[in-house]
Amino acid sequence: MHIALTYFDFPFWRAEVSRLALHLGGVEFEDRRPSREAFREMKATGQLPYGQLPVLEVDGVMIAQSAAIARFCGTLSGHYPTDPLAAARVDELLDAANEITLKVSPTMREKDPGRRSAMRAELATVTFPEWLGRVEGRVDDGEFLVGDALTIADLALWRLLDWLTSGMLEGIPADLLAGHPRLSRHVATIAARPDVIAWMARYDRVG
Repeated sequence: MHIALTYFDFPFWRAEVSRLALHLGGVEFEDRRPSREAFREMKATGQLPYGQLPVLEVDGVMIAQSAAIARFCGTLSGHYPTDPLAAARVDELLDAANEITLKVSPTMREKDPGRRSAMRAELATVTFPEWLGRVEGRVDDGEFLVGDALTIADLALWRLLDWLTSGMLEGIPADLLAGHPRLSRHVATIAARPDVIAWMARYDRVG
């Protein structure tokens, strides 16, 4: 089976969850990291089903949408539960990660600095605390978010939360997870794994 995963050279959760799952599971794959110019060419020539990245090719068959790709990669790598109920809980957390990400998107597109600052303040003081509190109440109080083994939910939420607290998003404080001990512990646990550290060493930045 030939697997090729295409996304920018950036550890954002939408693709990094699948890259990490395949890597940690010992599944060989082609790690394609196009430039912005190459992405625009792919989009203009109709190579992307929804005009977006990431995309996954499996023996010439194209798969799009982050959650679908993550589930496929997690299944191959052993990081997606075989138990239907546990799988549904993992899916729920992937959907929550997407919801939180979508809250940020309008602020990325906003051109007016003053309005963008106000929008980010709303995220930092109202929206994110509310959503993180909801997620905190939906995860297990253990080493992993769902059950007793690493899943794609752990990888996705780690990368999402690390991005939110990295300082890359102006106006979003680094202590955003204060008051959310389970999520804070989760971020620290995944980041401290030697296999994850080895993978992330390829980046000159994290977030």
